[in-house]
Amino acid sequence: MKHLLLLLPVLSLVACSSISQQECQLGDWFAIGKTDAQQGIEASKFRSYQQECAKHGLSSDFQAYQQGHAAGAIEFCQYDNGVLWGQQGKSFNPLCSGALETEFRLGYERGRQWYGAKVALENLQQVFEQNNDTIKELEQRIDSNTDALAATKDVERKQELTSENKSLRKQLGQLQRSQGQLQRDLQQAELNFSLMQKLEGL
Repeated sequence: MKHLLLLLPVLSLVACSSISQQECQLGDWFAIGKTDAQQGIEASKFRSYQQECAKHGLSSDFQAYQQGHAAGAIEFCQYDNGVLWGQQGKSFNPLCSGALETEFRLGYERGRQWYGAKVALENLQQVFEQNNDTIKELEQRIDSNTDALAATKDVERKQELTSENKSLRKQLGQLQRSQGQLQRDLQQAELNFSLMQKLEGL
């Protein structure tokens, strides 16, 4: 798959959180606008540039920026960039609304499916590991109580340990059954994600 975001030319005027005095003086607003759009940044970013340049007593050209931004948006709002945007779990980029939406939207929905399969797999892996840790802790507590039972001659203490082990074994049984279902769910999630990987050529 072509990853357009990775292939975009790196311009000297890159989009950033602010703009330098030198960039304001150079005033290549077409290039700045185009670079922003190529990176999926909306035209509203111009307001922050305008404010920064004004601090240096320098003007800014929204018309040139807007023209460059429109040109960059055409390059950005493509299918493959939509896939990448969706795979990052981002909300749909309003930059690609209207006439530019169709191809980007198709890719975006594809990317979101990949992202959803990835998140589902990761969540199940986390729960499975947490359950596994809890199972080990319960088994250790049961073993410890069993050793204590063998060592103590105190009748009351024996009753406490026996009662506690009964409760622990009940919890352990429930978790083990739950773990069995989680194991099946995890295998299915791994299969789903593997299929998504193949579809995306990853």
